[in-house]
Amino acid sequence: MSSELGLFLRSRRSKLAPEDVGLPRGRNRRVPGLRREEVAVLASVSVDYISRLEQGRISPSNAVLDSLARALRLEGPDRVHLFALACRTVSAQRELREEVRTGLLRLLVAVEPLPAYVTGPALDIVAWNGTASLLLGGLERRSQRERNIARLMFLDPEFAEILGPPEVVGRDVVAALRVLHARGRRDAGVEALIAELAETSHAFRDLWEQHVVAMRSNGQRIFKHPQVGELALDWERLMVPNAGGQALVVYSAPQGSPSATALRLLGTLAATVAQSS
Repeated sequence: MSSELGLFLRSRRSKLAPEDVGLPRGRNRRVPGLRREEVAVLASVSVDYISRLEQGRISPSNAVLDSLARALRLEGPDRVHLFALACRTVSAQRELREEVRTGLLRLLVAVEPLPAYVTGPALDIVAWNGTASLLLGGLERRSQRERNIARLMFLDPEFAEILGPPEVVGRDVVAALRVLHARGRRDAGVEALIAELAETSHAFRDLWEQHVVAMRSNGQRIFKHPQVGELALDWERLMVPNAGGQALVVYSAPQGSPSATALRLLGTLAATVAQSS
């Protein structure tokens, strides 16, 4: 393996603070950025593996490279460069999933104040508008890994205060993951997400064991928002053609309803936040 890969990995972990990835800083830190031990935990590999990888003694698989990219918050060109240094290529399908077309980004802005976002095939939120961010508790201040519908629903206490307890509101998400899990060509990202939730969330495990299978395209959700109060919103989920499994989700409320009024207020607050940032 090229020593360039080790140098690149060391440089990228030196740029991340523990708090950037949800880890405690602790005392007596002698090195800038993340320790090898911390990267190992985040990437679900051993410390020895990280050491040998940085020394150029082993060749990582695509799955390990994916884990390292997530652990080190590598996106776009940095992620492609990581794979290139390991003499591997990023699959065109994966790149397609992460890229959101310009027209779709314009659409997110155009539908304001309706909350709207784009999800990837593993329910990651890959693009959103300001109202959606405010509705979901602030997407910008969450890490890329945390911006996932299932993780928000089952692992984020703040999100549970807005939407309700996961054992009550998480049924549709688990049913959708069942569909994704059962498909012939399983997605590594989906499988890793299911394994993580099964290990960390009692509510997810209970719902998963019910074997409900469904991929709903519409419905209604009740939000108890700390700034605008309760909103009863209808949602539509539209698959985006030729986009590697991306879907557009849009929330709305009946015209003249209290929820429509609250939604307009939420949009005004989101615009204010955008102008001040």
